[in-house]
Amino acid sequence: MVRALAFALSVATVVTASSPGDPDFYNTVADIYSGPDCGQESFVWADPIFGRGGSCQPLDRHDNTPDILSYRPTTIYPDCIVTLYTDSECNSTAYPAELNDCVQAGIPFVSAFVKCPFSDIS
Repeated sequence: MVRALAFALSVATVVTASSPGDPDFYNTVADIYSGPDCGQESFVWADPIFGRGGSCQPLDRHDNTPDILSYRPTTIYPDCIVTLYTDSECNSTAYPAELNDCVQAGIPFVSAFVKCPFSDIS
């Protein structure tokens, strides 16, 4: 638990300290849960979504995450919009993820699409 908290704090610092052009830039950080209702007993870890956004990204990038049944964004870069999906192509029902709100679909989330004002800038 202490390691998860330390990671969450370090990731939150990166979000505010980095800018969209930096290689370590995170546009969103969220607490992910293996159970419903963002219950502390099912907390997995704080998970960053990196990059400029504008593309469908897998939530389990390293094939080491339990099913994500609920998701709570704790940091979202200003003016970015986070949407979660239950498929890998971001074609399923869209679930908007607002800052500090618990989002759940009844089945696991698989992907996220983050749209930021700078997403289309190369």
